[in-house]
Amino acid sequence: MTQAADTARAPSPRGAVAAYYSSAVAIRTADAGSAAAVVLLAQKSDGVAASALLAACITVPHMFGPLSARVMSLVRSPRVALAGSFALFAVLFGAAGLLIQRGDVVLAACALAVAGFLGPIFTGGLSSWLGSLVPETRAAQRRAQSGDSLTYAISSSVGNSVVGAVATAVSAQATVGVLCALAAGAALLVTRLPLEPAPAADRAGTSIAKVLGTIARTKDLRDITIITYGNAFGLGSLLVLATTFARSEGLPGSVGPLLIAATGVGALLTALYFVVRPLAWDVMRTARFCAVVSGVFIAAVPFAGVWGAVVAFLAVGACQSVLNTVSFAVRRDASPEHLRASVFVTMAGVKIAVSALGLGLAGLVPVEGVHLGFVLAGLASLAAGLAPRLRAERRTDVAEPPAQKATTR
Repeated sequence: MTQAADTARAPSPRGAVAAYYSSAVAIRTADAGSAAAVVLLAQKSDGVAASALLAACITVPHMFGPLSARVMSLVRSPRVALAGSFALFAVLFGAAGLLIQRGDVVLAACALAVAGFLGPIFTGGLSSWLGSLVPETRAAQRRAQSGDSLTYAISSSVGNSVVGAVATAVSAQATVGVLCALAAGAALLVTRLPLEPAPAADRAGTSIAKVLGTIARTKDLRDITIITYGNAFGLGSLLVLATTFARSEGLPGSVGPLLIAATGVGALLTALYFVVRPLAWDVMRTARFCAVVSGVFIAAVPFAGVWGAVVAFLAVGACQSVLNTVSFAVRRDASPEHLRASVFVTMAGVKIAVSALGLGLAGLVPVEGVHLGFVLAGLASLAAGLAPRLRAERRTDVAEPPAQKATTR
């Protein structure tokens, strides 16, 4: 009787997918806009230095993705783990907003650090379960993964726009309330997903060492990690380099964010295309190709003029969208089932950390050195795309014994 009732309450496959995408857009928009909201709120009361510190508190903890994965794996029900982390983010972020207004920076920083620690669960943790909601056919999986890539493109574009619009129309504090409401709504939506609890034995075997060891030993996981992180380093630097480039061209610094917006447009259009026509190419070759092409376009930005730079940023965004899709595909296909969620969370968290490293180093680039900055950022993505192929060729050369000369007696 209970089983029949549960079946009746379970959403249809289409309803579950709709709930997934709605939840993903909501929580990722809240996550994407959180740093900007903190900066706006802190600058009103505590100054620029405090705002930078508090923004770092919510972004830097993403680097502890392996630990976030371990914490998530301790919870028996994936729905409880996801909904609980979304709801906890809403509570912590709301509390941090109140503490900042009161001038209690230390406690606010602590609340934001824990909220930031949850970030990899919003990205990799949620993405790891999408494949179980759609048919196992290749076309259905690729379409779903392109749709997931679309949620990232939407949230990264909408997140800061929502913060700016609400702060202008209402107040900086109101932006905190809006982002908290989005996170709380995502928590409610994710409870509708028909996710099966993991067996105790599987959860016990998801140690950090085992997850990292699996990534290191599994060729496709190892290669996609190299490609993704090299590309993330280059992309992270663009947030600063775009503004520096605008100034080097004698344009207002505000042109920089418009160039970054072009990457969002490229990502959106490409993701939409592959939702309609599922990606059918070999995923590892596609990943290498996208990283190389992205690197070439990044390096070419300062030599292309302003309009050429717009085209380059569009192309970089398109490559990033496809790379996201194939990265999801490789993680799902190459990860052991009981480690899949942990692999997703681990890789997502460290990717954010690598992107932040690129952002930080780009801040050291002077206006007159912006050309070199773009070239180095492009080389990071290009080298990451070539590295797995070059390493495979080197292993093949070593493995093949030297040809034996024919001898006669």
